[in-house]
Order: sequence, then C-alpha cells, then structure tokens
Amino acid sequence: MSVTDDMRAESRAGGQPQVPAQQSGQFERTPPQDIAAEQCVIGGMLLSKDAIADVVEILKTNDFYRPVHATIFDAILDIYGRGEPADGITVAAALADSGDLARIGGAPYLHTCMAAVPTAANAAYYARIVSERAVLRRLVEAGTKIVQLGYGTAQGGSREVDDIVDLAQQAVYDVTERRVTEDFAVLADMLQPTLDEIEAVGAQGGVMTGVPTGFTDLDRLLNGLHGGQLIIVAGRPGLGKALALDTPLPTPEGWTTMGEVEAGDELLAADGSPTTVTHAFDVMYDRPCYEVEFSDGTVIVADAEHLWKTTTRASRRQGPEHPSRHWAESSLTKVRTAHATLVGDGNEPITLARVLEHVGPEFRHTLHTVAREVGSTARISRPVVRAGQQRNWTAPGYPARPLLTALLERVQRPVNAGNRARHESVVTTAEIAATLRTATADRRLNHAVSNCGPLRLPERDLPISPYTLGVWLGDGHADASRFTTADAEMLAHVEADGYVIRPSGPMVYTILLPDPPTSLRAGSCVDCGQSTRALRENATTRRCAGCHKRNGSFLGLLRQAGVTDDKHIPSTYLRASEAQRRALLAGLMDTDGTVAPAGNLQYTSTSKRLAEDVRELVVGLGYRCTVNTKSVRGRTEASSTAYTLNFSTPDPIFRLARKRAAHEARRRTVSDVRTTSRFIVDVRPVPSVPVRCVTVDNPEHLYLASRAMIPTHNSTASMDFARNAAIRANQASAIFSLEMSKVEIVMRLLSAEARVPLHVLRSGQLSDDDWTKLARCMGEISEAPLFVDDTPSMNLMEIRAKARRLKQRHDLKLIVVDYLQLMTSPKRTESRQQEVADLSRGLKLLAKEVECPVIAVSQLNRGPEQRTDKRPQLSDLRESGSIEQDADVVILLHRDDYYDKESPRAGEADFIVAKHRNGPTDTVTVAAQLHLSRFVDMAIV
Repeated sequence: MSVTDDMRAESRAGGQPQVPAQQSGQFERTPPQDIAAEQCVIGGMLLSKDAIADVVEILKTNDFYRPVHATIFDAILDIYGRGEPADGITVAAALADSGDLARIGGAPYLHTCMAAVPTAANAAYYARIVSERAVLRRLVEAGTKIVQLGYGTAQGGSREVDDIVDLAQQAVYDVTERRVTEDFAVLADMLQPTLDEIEAVGAQGGVMTGVPTGFTDLDRLLNGLHGGQLIIVAGRPGLGKALALDTPLPTPEGWTTMGEVEAGDELLAADGSPTTVTHAFDVMYDRPCYEVEFSDGTVIVADAEHLWKTTTRASRRQGPEHPSRHWAESSLTKVRTAHATLVGDGNEPITLARVLEHVGPEFRHTLHTVAREVGSTARISRPVVRAGQQRNWTAPGYPARPLLTALLERVQRPVNAGNRARHESVVTTAEIAATLRTATADRRLNHAVSNCGPLRLPERDLPISPYTLGVWLGDGHADASRFTTADAEMLAHVEADGYVIRPSGPMVYTILLPDPPTSLRAGSCVDCGQSTRALRENATTRRCAGCHKRNGSFLGLLRQAGVTDDKHIPSTYLRASEAQRRALLAGLMDTDGTVAPAGNLQYTSTSKRLAEDVRELVVGLGYRCTVNTKSVRGRTEASSTAYTLNFSTPDPIFRLARKRAAHEARRRTVSDVRTTSRFIVDVRPVPSVPVRCVTVDNPEHLYLASRAMIPTHNSTASMDFARNAAIRANQASAIFSLEMSKVEIVMRLLSAEARVPLHVLRSGQLSDDDWTKLARCMGEISEAPLFVDDTPSMNLMEIRAKARRLKQRHDLKLIVVDYLQLMTSPKRTESRQQEVADLSRGLKLLAKEVECPVIAVSQLNRGPEQRTDKRPQLSDLRESGSIEQDADVVILLHRDDYYDKESPRAGEADFIVAKHRNGPTDTVTVAAQLHLSRFVDMAIV
C-alpha cells in the first residue's frame, strides 16, 4: 500500500483528511504546516524514548497543525512522565482508555506514523521543522489580528491608536516568545512546577534562584528578586538638588521663580532654547544650604546636593600643565609588534580585548579613544567565564588595519598630546565647596560654569525698530522724540530703519514717522480704516484723534511702549529674536558704549533699571557681564550713581565705524575662550531656607537660573541592584533613566565598581592609583550585560516595547525604571493620581509579561519631615495609593544622618522592607558610601 493509500485509509478510519494543495488563483491559502514531519516526530517518539527527551525540549502540544497529532503527543508525554515505556501498544491502550483512539484513526494510524520514520535519531530535526511551521502559523495569525485591529480603528472603533500599536507589538512578541495564552490552568498541572522550585530552593541552601540584589540580608529576606514581581524602591526626592524658592528663572516670555514654576511651564535651556518642565518637586525644608558666588557678582542659594556642570582648572589646562613625555620604548615595541601581527588583510574585525592582550593594559584608555574615532563595524562573539561557567558574549569589532594604524600613530606622539578638550563634569554644591581652589601653592580658583548660549527665540512684531529704540534710550530726551548726537553716521542708521530725521537744534534731532500711504479714500483713518470727521486738516496726518495719539508720532510709539516716564527695555524686546536684540544692543552701545584700553566693552548709565535691563540683554546674548558702581554728580539722588557694565567679545557689537575700529584695534585676541564662562569664587554655608528643584526635558538636563542666566543641573539603591545583577551575576539588566543621562549613570557605575570617589571622576583629577583602579575593573564592566536608555519623557508603551526586544535578544533578567513620577501615560486621565495608578499597574503587567522583576524608583512625600519620627511609612508613597497595592515588595530608604547631622549612625542607611507579599517584613542596615555612589553590605565596608 502506498503512502497515499495509507492516508486515504486513515481518513476513512476516522482521522482528519489530508488538506489538499490549493490551486493557483484561489483566494484562500493553507496555513504553514508539514504533515509528514509531524508524522515522523510522532513515529520517532513511539520508537525511541531518547527521541521523546529530545522532542519535548522543542515542541509543545499546540505546535502541531493536526489535532490528532497533538492528542497522540499528549498521550506519549503522559506515559513517559509516569516512567513507563511509550510505544505503539501502550499509547494505543492509553488512547483507548481515554476514548480518543477512534478519533485519531485507530491503532493502524500509530503504526503508519512509525513506518514513515526513516530513523528515530532524526526526531529532533523533524521537531524543529514542526516548530518553525508553528511559528509561521502564529505569525500569520498575528498579522491577521493586526489587520483587523487597524481596520477596526479606522472604521470608527473606540480604541486609541496608542493602544492599537501596543496590542500589535504584543501580538508579534507572543509569536517570538511562542506563548499562547490560556484562560485557566488546572491545579494538578501547577503542582509539579511548584515542587520543582521548592526542591531547587533546598538544593541552593535555602536561597531562591532569583536575581540577587547584592545585599546578603536583603537576599535572605526576599529570597532574591523573581520574574513577575514589581519592586518599589522609594526615598525622598534626590536627597536635595534644589534652589531657593526666590531664585529667578528666565522663561521665553519673561521671568518666574523657583517657587512659582509648575510642570508644563517653559524655561530656557543652556543653549538658549525653550525647554519644558517635566516635573516640579515638593518644597524641602531643613536642608543644608550654601551661597554660591560667581565672579560676575551673582549669588545663588542652593542646597548641598544641588548639581552644577563645571570645568576644573586641571581639565581646562590639561595639555599645558603636564610636562611633555613619551611612551617607553619597550611599550612602543609591543604596539609595533601587534601592528605587524594583527593587521592581516585589514578587513577582518578585531575586539579591543584581543588587542590589549598584545599591547598591554597601559594602552587601554588610548585604545578606547582611538576606537571611538575608528568606529565599530561588527559584533564578535567570544567566550567569557563567569561564576565558573563559560558563556558566549558579543563585543564590538573594529577593522584591524585602521585601528592598529591609528593606535601606532597616536602612541608615537607625546602622551596627552592634543587633548586640550573641555572636560565638563557634574558636581554637587558640597563637592565644589571642598575643591573650591586648587591644591597647588597658588591656590587658584578651580571651578567655572560656562555661559548660556544666545537665547534662541522667534522674531517679534515690535512697535519701534530695535536699533532706533536703543539710540533713544541712550541719548533720547525724556518724554520727547528728540535725541542728541554728533555722529552723522548714526542719523543714517536711524533713517535706514525707516524714520525721518529733522534737525531741532545744535546736535539735536527729532525722529518723525514717514508719511502715511495716500491710497485710502478721503475721510478714512490710515490705522483703523474707519470713516470719521475727526481727521486733522493736515493731509499728511490722515489719522483719527485716537490713532494719532497712539501711532501718529514717534512719541506716541514711545508712550505705547511705556518708556517715556522711565527709560527701560520693554520685556518684548528682551525676548525678541537674536538679530533684533543685537540691533538693540548696537543702538545702546553706539550712544553710551565705549571701548576700554584693554579692549573690553563698557556701557554706562545713571538709570539703575536701564542698566539692569542692558545687563540682561548682554547676558541673553551669551556674554559674561559684570557691573561696577560709582558716585557721580547728578541732579537727583537717583541719578548720582553711575552703573558701568563690562563685557568682552570678539563679535562686532557697534554699528558706528569709529567705535567698531577702536574695538578691533584694542581687543587682544580674536578668541573668546576666556570670556565664555565665569568662576565660582566662594561657597559659604548659610542658614537653611526652603528649597525646590525641577526637571526639564532637554538631553543635558540643564536650565538657566538667576538674573545672570547661569546654567544649572536638575538621582542610588536601584543602581546597586542593577549593577550587582549585571556585573556580579552576569544577568542582563536594563535601566530606563528618565532623569540622569547615560554618561552620569556610567560615571556612577565606575565610581561604585572602581571605588574612586564620584567627585574625583567628575573633576577629572585622577591620581595614578585611581587610574589603576579603573583599569582593573574596566574589563569586567565592559563585559557586563547592562543596558541603559536615557530617553526623556518616556511613556509606558515605549518602555514595554524596548523591554520586549531586550527579552528576545538578551534574555533580560532585571528592569529598573528611574523613576516612576517622571513617566507619562499616552492615555488621557482625569488626574495625576489616576495616571500614576495606570503606570504602576502597567509596570506590574510588564513584569509578568517579560517574566523578570521590575524595580521602579518612586518618591516619598513630605510626611517623614513633618513627623518627629523621620522613618518613612507606606502611606508616604507619593501621588497614588495604588503603588502600594500593585507592588509585590516595597523598600523604603532611610538615612538617619540625612535629618540629624550629629547622628551616631552616620554612614549607615536602612532598607525598610515595608511590604513583602511572599514573606516577612524587616529592616536591613547597609553602609551608605555616597561618595562612591553606592550602598554596600555592612560586612564588606
């Protein structure tokens, strides 16, 4: 009997018929399947118990296309699981007992499957064919589901588009994960996995096989972190990082203060562009505060933990300060030998670890610098030994010839040659106070903060041309449209703005508006266009009385701008475009500006308000500006003080040719490298004041503060969990940081692992011992499967999509979200509490979906600060009680010395396990080594 006859007989015996091949041109297509491979899998399992062991690791019941094969597969596994032999006779008997024998085609069909197998040794290969077809079928099903979702929404469905995208991603993820959801599970099916886990715990000496936290007592209490758990780590917001409430903050429209700003408001970033406030923190009290004084006279009150982006003297003078030295000849010989032996044909990629094996660890930092310039071209798999086990890990591959050639060229130059780069680092106020001056004999000022960039704002519709307004503010007559000048060139510039100049006396000129157009019909106002009899008889006026008072003269425009009674720069001009503001400054400097003998520029006025406005104008263009005062003989007490503004720049400021020539002749350099920053001259403790901070959505996390527009920065336990999981246990971990940048996170990681103080890394002043520590840990850190994403304003859907990809590609074991209150939801919610509730519930579902623990950093409210006992409680979780409800574990961080500087427990921290769904609660004491940006076990301090 042929195979075709066997199939027909099987069909008549009750089995399902073979699905006929579809004719070309038909609309329906058969789902991907391979009946012959399924028969061979069943037949191989009936012939060999070893084949059963191979197949069971590859296939599941729902991978079979034909239900009869799935039924036989389940029967074989049931018999095999009882330790009994599974062959044609025993399986037929089991199927007969369950009443399924006739449905699958009877005992003859079992023998048909066995006869179709060439050899049972190939059962695993057949199983992979079946598995691949099953994945393709699920992909077809997912595609159909996505099409239905898309068309359903397009036809007026009630679902939101973001939800549709998330469901589509979920469908594809389910395909790759080979997961099929079920509505329920029978208790009998769940008993064995539970017993297996209990046995595994016993074999591990009582410690569960979850993700270790790195803290012995905490691991003993929690038995590790397990898939599906949501762990909340909560503490007070950032331990500070705040400014006084009365600190002025510039906005695109004017000014606000730290106490008034709210989430959604716009501030200005360090580059001058508008940036949105993503979160405004609660006001904090009883924080150690300092006055930070800058070289331009600006004073800002900040707490000890507030962050500043500064450069240090060592980083600014890296090249010239160090004597020129060359690499040792023996070291150069190693590089030359490596170049000769490793280059090959020049196209083969090579890892940095392999190069370091030949050239030695002393070139590690130089090699990393060269590698960044050359660029990676591939990923190379290489074996790595972790915890006594060999694993394959991929590392970047670089083209051998360009990499080795660039390295050889670099090491033949003097050490540190050409490395005069700007090394900006983020330091706290307390760290600046400790390193305010250099350790050298001259004790020079150490820290400097860069100026902001010119404010990048749109052009505005201004009533008076900026240059002409600057001329009037400098030399104009109060409550009149006249001004005084001896420069005919200035008259030409005012006329170029479209105004008419009329002499009114010796060196006195009146500014007139040009004649209005004559195209309007007689009796109509040229401004409002309405017909009126109130027109003046003078044909050149042609405005009604009201419009003439407002717009009919230059004086009317000055009154409209509000500058006639008190000379100042209107706020609309201070927030105009850069070109408009430069024109305004040119008018002011052409009248009252001078060039000092040293080449710096000066502007002098006896009006305090005007001087402050001009300073804001200068600072808003990116220049450092200082103000000096001097008593003069004035008509009134208010005009008896002269305010002189000083600033330097190689940029052309004047329009008058004589002043522009004097500026070019007297300035000492065409570079502004010495004028683009200001020094921090003092950091002095002051009595504590209420402080507050905000976060902004630009990549540098910087915003401008104070009238001088100084750039200032806007988080450590969750980092320790991820660091221990990735580096110590070699388990893939992901950090989604909505506050810190990637560089900040890596710097904290290096500080914790190498035990080099964080402020030393930030300042760049590393000793030889510090470099040695970094070199020792660099290899281990570079191989750690730790992934960081610092995308600002990330929402839950984006985190879920990225976590799915990491789970598929790297078998993700731990997720850290820093932090919960900075996340946003794509859905529209009634309140922030509802939004946070949705986010915490979504993170819990994410933990169950990707089967790994999710650690979400959260904030505590001010409850502990308002109580005598400062220890936090569950009720202190901020913004939503649902966080406590959704979490499996809640860990509250507490430092006694944070509130009491004289505490005998200085340097200690408590991990208060306030909720533990699967076990007891307790308090774990650890050592707080915050200078190394880490917490550690008390036993290994």
